[in-house]
Amino acid sequence: MSKSLAVYQPTLTTARLTLDPPSPVDDPAMRDMFSDIPTMAYLRFKTKEENGGWTIPEIVARREGHSKQIEERSGSCFYIHDKATGELAGVMGANSINRVDRNAHVGIILWKKYWSGGYGTEALYELMRGLFEDDKLHKITYETTEKNDGMRGFLEKACGIPLTYINKDELIKRY
Repeated sequence: MSKSLAVYQPTLTTARLTLDPPSPVDDPAMRDMFSDIPTMAYLRFKTKEENGGWTIPEIVARREGHSKQIEERSGSCFYIHDKATGELAGVMGANSINRVDRNAHVGIILWKKYWSGGYGTEALYELMRGLFEDDKLHKITYETTEKNDGMRGFLEKACGIPLTYINKDELIKRY
């Protein structure tokens, strides 16, 4: 990368969180979070549990891919940190940002210990504020599993976003 990611995506702050560009400092914690089965309960296909979890080279490749999207302005990725402890609390961002049609897909993963404390809501509100107000997008798409009551509750109750559809299968294995 020729410039610091902060040029393209500065750190944002909320009452309890900092939302930072991806950093190699967080690679070990990110590996642990993505490999943690309880944290990834609704995204089991991403845990790589059949291989013993994520490796540092896989996490580095993921981070570098997100960094490239940030530089190209085709995506955003924020590492969520607890202000009080500096600890990695999760990751979120907008994928596939289409600046012509002004839309994007949004996702978030929080460490299980940060579930149900309002941290996800706090982080997502700031992300949505930035996407709608700063980036002037007009449509954000969320995907979640039918069983993820926390995320569905946030979308349906806090944001007033109705359920659009349910996929029958979350993961199809090919043998």
